[in-house]
Amino acid sequence: MLTRFLRPVLLAAAFLQLSAPVVAPLSAASRGRLHHEQAAAPKAAFAPSDLLPFDAAVTKGTLANGLTYYVRRNAKPEKRVMLQLAVKAGSVDETNLQQGLAHFLEHMAFNGSRHFKPGELIKTLESTGARMGPHVNAYTSFDETVYMFQVPTDKDGIVQKGLQALADMAGGLTLDPKEINKERGVVIEEWRGGLGASARIRDQQIPILFYQSKYAERLPIGKPDVLKSFTPSQLRSFYTKWYRPDRMAVVVVGDIDAAQMEAQVKQVFGPLRRPVSPPPPRAYDIPMQPQMLIKVASDTEATQSSISIVRKRKSPASDTVRDYRRDLTEQLVSQMVNERLDELSRKKGAQFLGASAYESPLNASVTLFSLGAAVEEGKLAEALAALQIESNRVKQFGFGASELERAKKWWLASYERAYKERDKSESSSFAQEYISHFLTREPAPGIDYEYRLAQTLIPSITAAEVADAAKELFADGSRAILGVSPHKQGLAVPTEAQLRDALTKADAVAVMAWKDAGSGKALMESLPEPGTIKDRRNISEIGVTVVRFANGVAAWLKPTDYKNDQVLFNLVAQGGASLATPDRYLDAMLSPALVQLSGVGGHSAVDLQKLLAGKIAGARASIALSSHSISGSANPANLETGLQLLHLSFTSPGNDEEAFGVIRKQLDASYANRDQNPGLLFGEKVAQLNTGNHYTAQPITLERLAKLDRNAMAAFYRDRFSNAGDFTFLMVGAFKIDEVLPLLQRYVGSLPSTGAAASRAKDVGFKFPAANENATVAKGREPKVTTQIA
Repeated sequence: MLTRFLRPVLLAAAFLQLSAPVVAPLSAASRGRLHHEQAAAPKAAFAPSDLLPFDAAVTKGTLANGLTYYVRRNAKPEKRVMLQLAVKAGSVDETNLQQGLAHFLEHMAFNGSRHFKPGELIKTLESTGARMGPHVNAYTSFDETVYMFQVPTDKDGIVQKGLQALADMAGGLTLDPKEINKERGVVIEEWRGGLGASARIRDQQIPILFYQSKYAERLPIGKPDVLKSFTPSQLRSFYTKWYRPDRMAVVVVGDIDAAQMEAQVKQVFGPLRRPVSPPPPRAYDIPMQPQMLIKVASDTEATQSSISIVRKRKSPASDTVRDYRRDLTEQLVSQMVNERLDELSRKKGAQFLGASAYESPLNASVTLFSLGAAVEEGKLAEALAALQIESNRVKQFGFGASELERAKKWWLASYERAYKERDKSESSSFAQEYISHFLTREPAPGIDYEYRLAQTLIPSITAAEVADAAKELFADGSRAILGVSPHKQGLAVPTEAQLRDALTKADAVAVMAWKDAGSGKALMESLPEPGTIKDRRNISEIGVTVVRFANGVAAWLKPTDYKNDQVLFNLVAQGGASLATPDRYLDAMLSPALVQLSGVGGHSAVDLQKLLAGKIAGARASIALSSHSISGSANPANLETGLQLLHLSFTSPGNDEEAFGVIRKQLDASYANRDQNPGLLFGEKVAQLNTGNHYTAQPITLERLAKLDRNAMAAFYRDRFSNAGDFTFLMVGAFKIDEVLPLLQRYVGSLPSTGAAASRAKDVGFKFPAANENATVAKGREPKVTTQIA
């Protein structure tokens, strides 16, 4: 299955959660790296030229035939092992007459091999409960093909069969002509299923991103005429040339004995024969074009507009401590840029709906640094100018001390959490890490080392380093401007000349240093008086303690060890949007968004982000049809902050006019071209049929959005979150009951209440069809059909 297909640069504006922003993820080299040691080692001195080590918890080796292997014991999940085979063979290796065969070969790996008849492998592994097939157990990209199984370790012979299956994929596929012909239709339908506006936009953007390179001509899905007509010998030729052990790696991670598994890997994969001839060269360069390229992709079924400034550069080295420090510095830049863009998007008169800076690999040797924005229809040039002005501001003035301090707090918190969860990582995350190490030489030093390294490096990164890194990231050497716009009557799509003119005018704007301001107030200026506990009981069968407070809230508490550094909580009641009148149903459903964008406790949403820098804690309200709730999470160290956010969301929700305007702009942009979206129209029709054309299933249109009432939204929210007696509180995670009870008394037991539950969900009167009903939605340009039976 094509799980790593390049997608168009499309951004979706999202509502802010009432929480500390999600901590920026660690680099791929950092995700899920867990070490068996339980205590943090003291900080060590790191020389800039020191090479990053490879994680000592992994057994890594190379067989005589050139195959690389990685083996690691990891007990999450228990009694399971992840088996993966990575092959440095993808669509970029195809000739003109082989386009699509790398992906087709992936499908054939499940249709007969030396030890498994057609269909036998899938049947064998599915009997253990595993999901099987090329759509869930493999992917083909430009540069690689990867096969993966997760199988039980407590069933005799299954792990051995999984390893044998991977070995067959590596060198024992039968490629029976009959099976090939049977699979042609499957792959053609996969190609057909991918057609649509996104694919057409992608096809317009790829020649720009992969300018004058072979990648631009080698989408992994291939070409239907080739898929229909290629001969079995052509498929075997690709297999023989590119599937060779010195271009492969086997990864085994799970609840296993590592030494025994290493021996099995050697036994099963050792017999694979390495060809006498050296591996064919794979030098597929992506040129760094000196000129700026511009492309606005428009489509009749595109529903939203976006603009991106994409900067292309050679991927820098990542082998040493010096390289790691540079990567950290660049991540700090992205963090601070994104904080600024988020703040700008919330201001009245903002030129974009939402924007972000992000880095992504184009291939193993080229990296993109992009500024992208979701835009109101017809305002691509204005949004482009706004992004350029902010780029110039960063290049000229860098960042302020308070911005850098917050960014450092976020990253230190991120490493802290990863380190504390080091013995809870899933085997799949380790496996992906080692696949990346093999395919792209991405470092894998392990979280124990990276945590100590980050603790040493992050505090010492200077404002000057950050400013220099920003100038490198925002350099204009090899740029592309990528836009997306609906194509419809009355909407002018900007020309290349108009976008160039917008950039020129933006460069002429005199920018000033960014003014970073915060409220300076505490999250809660005065703490509520604790509520009293009415009764307490234990349900030993499920390990739950139930505490009832005097305000009527029943708190169900279950300490768990699934995560070391996480507590989840939810305050929930019956009722939800079922209690709204039909004409105010949409106001009810959107009322939490008003609060999320307005803030709580007298703090704006932007001020909350700054106030909570480095604190892993958050809470947000939500309203569903039959329930309403405030859910959140925190690490144990910041649980009080998370509960304070819950308390403020209940007692002091914001109702800001500017926030309401942001919601309207975002929704108007999302639904302005709703009638051009075949999938949306089909889903609406299904919902209407299944509910008797109920008011909750009516389309969201611009006319309905124009009737949204900010005060009605705020009033409905206040009504739902007014009586704590309606609610049940649930909490699971890394906590001790007697230690958290004082916090729960203060922030949950003190919530206002009438003393009794009064909220109940109402039957809104859905009517499923009494007889068979058929409906057809005729929409879309592509030759494909979606059918649903309910």
